[in-house]
Amino acid sequence: MTREAARTGFEQFVEDAIEVTAQQFSVPRALRQGVRGPGGKVVDQLLQDSETLWRRVVQPELDDYRDQILTQFDIVLDYAESDAEIEAYRDDLLAVDSYATALREDIGAEQRATMHDRLLARQQGLGDAVTPVVDAEETDFWDAAATVFDREQATALVEDHFAFTTPLRDHRDAFRMQTQFDPGDILGGLGSLLGGGLPTVEVEYTDEALRSMRRAEKTVIAETKRELDRRF
Repeated sequence: MTREAARTGFEQFVEDAIEVTAQQFSVPRALRQGVRGPGGKVVDQLLQDSETLWRRVVQPELDDYRDQILTQFDIVLDYAESDAEIEAYRDDLLAVDSYATALREDIGAEQRATMHDRLLARQQGLGDAVTPVVDAEETDFWDAAATVFDREQATALVEDHFAFTTPLRDHRDAFRMQTQFDPGDILGGLGSLLGGGLPTVEVEYTDEALRSMRRAEKTVIAETKRELDRRF
């Protein structure tokens, strides 16, 4: 059983998607759309040093998102290798699910439970889809995929189960992606010139995340399907 093949293929897809997301993500758009309240007055100053803002705020968010996805996929592979039901992994999967973390605090208990069930079903679908790769003898993803799938099945795996924005696209109002930071860490000496004591800035970047992630998803899925054309 070679979970290595499944892990390698999925990890490459995620890394490529994160790279394209980083290229597409607009710091100015996220700040201007997502900063409200007292923090809004420092947006223009923050944008003058968007490189530092990217390095200290945006890049760590992307790194955390990538790590959560890969940690969750390791649990999915545990499920794929076992005879247990997905419910046995429910708590572990939801604990590292970036969408579960991003559920709005003000949604009701019933809707939250429904969303948890849908997120769990999504991971079960992924686990079931990659099980043939896990069971293959090959340690390379594409070698394993070519052995256990025909072209139609391989395409469905990529299109249906590597599409990581589906929950956000289908249930946009259920999520709020946000982060906060001290503008003094970004503005440095300028923060003192502005009077010091600047309020913590909270940025809600759900729309910008969806926009950039969706473009990345389309790009990487298209690239992966071109690889399918070569392999099949």
